[in-house]
Amino acid sequence: MFGLGISEIIVIVVAALIFVGPKQLPEFIKSAGKLFVQIRRAANEVKSTVDGVIREAEEEVRKEAKSISDSIDQKAISKNLSEIPAALDIPGALDVSMKGVRANFATGGLELPDALEQTGNKPK
Repeated sequence: MFGLGISEIIVIVVAALIFVGPKQLPEFIKSAGKLFVQIRRAANEVKSTVDGVIREAEEEVRKEAKSISDSIDQKAISKNLSEIPAALDIPGALDVSMKGVRANFATGGLELPDALEQTGNKPK
């Protein structure tokens, strides 16, 4: 019980007998028990309130993420990604097909694009 051994409980009872007195000890224990129950109820109430707020925040984040996901135009992103190599036109740049990059972007993967593995070019 609360990590108390028998010796600690005996010390607490003796101290209560000395400070409260033997006549008022049962009444003191009864009121302390009621106080303990009220504290537990209040703690449970606070916990349930915090859990509710967290659930509402998570739901709000999910809705916002879904609305952002729905608003992304994946075709426009693919078109813009395919235009990047031509727009850069850097001499000596890696010969990379944007097909693999688009696939990794769309799936969220962090792997090297297929074109790097096929041509043997490695990024430095």
